[in-house]
Amino acid sequence: MKTGAVKNKLIYFAFLLSCCIGLMLVGYFGFLQTVNIDVMLGIQFVYTGESGEAQVSAVSKTDDLNQRIQEFMQTVTYTIEPSEKLANGDTITVTALYDADMAVEYHFQPVNTRAEFLVEGLPERYASLAEIPEAYIQESREAAVRALKAEDQEPVYGAFLQGKTAGVRDRILWMYQLEDGRYEIVLVPDVNNAQVVNRKAISTQQVYLSSKEQENRDFAGYVRRVFEADCNIEELTESTVPLDTPQD
Repeated sequence: MKTGAVKNKLIYFAFLLSCCIGLMLVGYFGFLQTVNIDVMLGIQFVYTGESGEAQVSAVSKTDDLNQRIQEFMQTVTYTIEPSEKLANGDTITVTALYDADMAVEYHFQPVNTRAEFLVEGLPERYASLAEIPEAYIQESREAAVRALKAEDQEPVYGAFLQGKTAGVRDRILWMYQLEDGRYEIVLVPDVNNAQVVNRKAISTQQVYLSSKEQENRDFAGYVRRVFEADCNIEELTESTVPLDTPQD
């Protein structure tokens, strides 16, 4: 009986010892061992603007990580150089900043704290009207009609306004004659090869024709007078979009 009791005690103590060792290993590997954390993990860039004038910021999307790593990654911020006037093909340098005290507490070793990335995918400006797809021009006209609430009318004039400097956005201009005889211009901005009509940024302005422009229906002359200082102007023609032009 004594031999059996001793054997059972040995088994019991061996079991307890193995449990203690297991808990120690779990504690070491789970909480004490230093873990490398890639702070560039899940980095996403947010660009605004066109190639040549774009700006960038960065965030880290890491929702699928465990709670401790997720908590640490939420402290990570990024500095980017350069962050403005970016063009496709440029290289940006990203440096990660993080909560060093939390890294020590959690036994994290941040790695890849500085990295270079290539700028790509920015929308490009069109070199001329000939490059703009007809469907994109038509979509801009439809957006202009809705903005002016003139669904039953055709434009009397249209043009592509290409900014002469980087700060002047490229636009498509549409001119309409309203029912009361007044003329109104609709400007559709941000014309580029992304082919997205920025409806929220569409603007309108009243047209003030000179007596001579009014008499000759010289809409092109008016547009040149108002916009030529900042823009190169290419007129849209009947082959591109229907215009409400006077018949001879």
